[in-house]
Amino acid sequence: GVKPFGDSGSYFQTFNMQVEGLTEESGITFLFKDNSSISYSNTSDIAYSTNKLPRNKFANNESEIVFAGYGIISEEDDYDSYKNIDVAGKVVLILNGTPKNNGNEILVANAIRKYRWSSAKTNLAKSKNAVGVIILPDDENLMYWDYIINRSNSKSYSLEEEIERNDEENIPIVYLNENSAKTLLENEKFSFEKLKKNINLKPDTFTLNAKVNFNYKTFTEIKPVRNVIGLIEGNDPALKNEYVTIGAHYDHEGIKGSEIYNGADDNGSGTVTILETARQLSLLKNNKRPILVIFHTGEEKGLKGSTYLANNSSFVDNIISHINIDMVGRQSEDTIYCIGASRISTELGQLVEQVNKETVNFYLNYTFDSPTDPNRFYYRSDHISYANKGIPIAFFYDYMQADYHKPSDTVEKINFTKIVKMVNLLESLVLKISNLEHKLTVNNNILVN
Repeated sequence: GVKPFGDSGSYFQTFNMQVEGLTEESGITFLFKDNSSISYSNTSDIAYSTNKLPRNKFANNESEIVFAGYGIISEEDDYDSYKNIDVAGKVVLILNGTPKNNGNEILVANAIRKYRWSSAKTNLAKSKNAVGVIILPDDENLMYWDYIINRSNSKSYSLEEEIERNDEENIPIVYLNENSAKTLLENEKFSFEKLKKNINLKPDTFTLNAKVNFNYKTFTEIKPVRNVIGLIEGNDPALKNEYVTIGAHYDHEGIKGSEIYNGADDNGSGTVTILETARQLSLLKNNKRPILVIFHTGEEKGLKGSTYLANNSSFVDNIISHINIDMVGRQSEDTIYCIGASRISTELGQLVEQVNKETVNFYLNYTFDSPTDPNRFYYRSDHISYANKGIPIAFFYDYMQADYHKPSDTVEKINFTKIVKMVNLLESLVLKISNLEHKLTVNNNILVN
């Protein structure tokens, strides 16, 4: 069977996470030149970034607001939103997205990929010593506003090793929707509509008449969480310290308000794939190397379970490969996306191709395997925690978007025939790796950038 491989002879690897959130009293206030003001708290017109929360020192601090265009610096394009402004000690107002001319991107591809994510813009603002960031919406923000609001109401999760970070690094980050953006800019140099039209052709900056007061109040809790780890022993004693690992995250979004986020595909499908594969492998008992069966917690909170395991487990140095299964029960029955299999070990990529042809013959789609993939899926699931240690990985994924992170990700939409095929592929691939006469050849180690 599958034996315990966690703490103290159990199946569980337990660790603490710090949970932080904003109290209901938190909000922001815009203070206008005519001495009027408007406050936002518990409203759908603003959203907070709760990824890295600032401390209570940001309560009741009135700050100037400087508009910095798209908040981008691209030396290759000679494009610098901060060229003529000093934002130190001020709040930066920036527009989401990247500049365009008649709908066409004007920056080089590297800059577009980088600044597609608001985190790059906020990090740049922090490097300029800004004390806060307010993000104006583009069409993409408005399209996904309900999702942004849901994330805003979420808590922030940190591992104990991350808790020791310097709190001074965290500044308030607030997203506006169309209503709050129009209100803020109503009596400024440009209205929100004019700003969107005028800003694309060249960086344009100005100091607003309005000021902002961030009323941030946070709470903190420490909660124990756990990964689940089991061992299928190998039958070659000489290889007992070389682990082949398979994994899936077993967490999802939970309950938000009155809605249950079921997570049937994300990641019930991956969890049952790993369970059934482990059951079959434990019955076959023909693997030379031991196989670790791992269920990670906290993937949806920032890959917390896999990060903890990779940084705090003595056996990590003995892992020769990791196969990650995250969303494999939807979309075409004959197609699966394969990501990262050749990045660290081209031999692993070749084995994936070989085993697939010998078994289920999926159409292996490598669209998201490109290092220039704007979605950056290679960096967005638990396998990356292993890749960061130089361990060859492969990530299988179905690219289901219709119900992604929605309550509608339900079990009746799952294609169980596809899951059976994924089990057959995974079982054969794991056996192939575990019975190799040598460790996988590592020849191209691409880590996080």
